[in-house]
Amino acid sequence: MFWSPVTCMRLCTVALLLVASAQGRHCTDSCCLFVENFPARLKQLRASFDKIRQYYQANDDLEFALLDENVLQDFKTPFGCHAIQEVLRFYLDDVLPAAEQKVHENYKEPIDVIGNIFNDLKKQVTHCKKFFSCKKPFALDSIMTTYKSMQNKGLYKAMGELDLLFNYIEEYLVSKKKRH
Repeated sequence: MFWSPVTCMRLCTVALLLVASAQGRHCTDSCCLFVENFPARLKQLRASFDKIRQYYQANDDLEFALLDENVLQDFKTPFGCHAIQEVLRFYLDDVLPAAEQKVHENYKEPIDVIGNIFNDLKKQVTHCKKFFSCKKPFALDSIMTTYKSMQNKGLYKAMGELDLLFNYIEEYLVSKKKRH
């Protein structure tokens, strides 16, 4: 049987669409789907942070990072899920509530969006410990000690580095996506 070039092209297009569709459905459990769908949430995080970035980064006059390369390295270890949980707990319990108290009304909505996504991420990481292959606990002591030593400037440092934290979380979740 001989197919015309148009028919062949249509069949090839349908075949490519079926393959692409099948590849997009390789996730069957909620943890895998969470990781697959997190880029949309990351986009929301970055959009919310863009609304407040200038304020926090302009008020951050400290020369060193709170979320340094060690945090990223901790995210890359077998206990990365614990590291993410602890950093998210720090932001949810300490940084974001302090930020909401000290800003004008225009910044409350973006901070709420960030807090809600962080809270959801923390719950998902807890729920998906097997998926993330959590190995052992992570201690947040060094970040907390540094944050507290910054006194009132710590808030600006922590909020000003949210984009860095988003990058670390993205790198962690992308590493899990490749595995599954």
